[in-house]
Amino acid sequence: MLLLTGGTGFLGGSFYLDAVRNGTAADCLLLIRGTDEAACRARLAKNLSRAMDRTSAEAAAGLCGILPGDLQSLATSTDPRLDAVTHIAHIAADTSFDSRDSVWQINVDGTLALAARARRMPKLQRFLHIGTAFCCGEAPHLEMVHEATPPGPEAPHIAEYTRSKAAAEHALKAAFPELPLVVARPSIVVGHTTLGVRPSASIFWFFRLLDHTGVLPADKDGFIDIVPVDWVSARLHELLRKPDLKHALYHVSAGLGSRTTWDDFAAAFAAEGHDGGTRPYICFDPKGPEGWRPFDAAFKAKFPKRDVLNRTMAVGARKYHRFVNQDIAFDNARLLAEGFAPPPAFKDYLKVCLDSQRATIAEQFVDDAAAFEFDEALTPSTVAA
Repeated sequence: MLLLTGGTGFLGGSFYLDAVRNGTAADCLLLIRGTDEAACRARLAKNLSRAMDRTSAEAAAGLCGILPGDLQSLATSTDPRLDAVTHIAHIAADTSFDSRDSVWQINVDGTLALAARARRMPKLQRFLHIGTAFCCGEAPHLEMVHEATPPGPEAPHIAEYTRSKAAAEHALKAAFPELPLVVARPSIVVGHTTLGVRPSASIFWFFRLLDHTGVLPADKDGFIDIVPVDWVSARLHELLRKPDLKHALYHVSAGLGSRTTWDDFAAAFAAEGHDGGTRPYICFDPKGPEGWRPFDAAFKAKFPKRDVLNRTMAVGARKYHRFVNQDIAFDNARLLAEGFAPPPAFKDYLKVCLDSQRATIAEQFVDDAAAFEFDEALTPSTVAA
């Protein structure tokens, strides 16, 4: 039996749909927050309906086992199905950029609670923990980053999410050395190669905004590491099931072969006729004497209305631009050496993403607004206003 956390999220939902397609969904037990099994299945079906029609989503949601609860509740759960678990895919996470308590409660405390219960699972063969490639912190610049132990707590991080993920890896290694642990670190997961941004427009709004404003706080010869969710979820299934893995840590990333240079990024948007693109991009250094003024001026020119939505979007864009400023990609040689399929380049599925969306940049941003603690202020009515 496979215990899956995070099945109602973007990556976890894609992972579960892969199980539906390959006929193993009945062997899945999904931990989902909800008052009862019916409420949990409704949450799962709602998430899956972003990738398929409602009837199919409800049918898919009915195939698996459901364990109502959260990560912390596993410590006291007496559900006998947990003792039959052979594999764990731990995808659940709070991806918030701010320092709210839930980031640490879920990403660190919750992970350790799951590990404590996993220690008592007599049939467990593999515990696949999903981290993030950006647990490397903010220091690397213009590098191909290789798999390594995350830096310590003193290292600079752009977001509490990445800091907490680094802490979780350290805590797992220190407290549970006996677990059959494999860590997978996806890079920037955006879109789907056939569904585009239907399952989620998360982060894609920012790439559209980058092209729209035409300012880039990065080196003109730099690059970014972007991978589609369906490729990532397929590789996670393989990492979970392949019996003879050579390593216990893998980047699930674009790597040298599929990383996106900024020239390729701009050319891909131009080739698809992206509305309002401003090219060639103007590169600037946010640590230089002008600071963020080039971005602020370009943003105000394209989004002149000074309402809560645009102010929030500017905050979010600055955060993402700090990741852009690193100009890094993540080596995936370990993953490819296992015989797994290489990722497509972002430019190869950008058209699918653009064709699948009918929303403005601002409307797509709302998918990410919760990461910046503005989810209560931004509603469909405020976006339309």
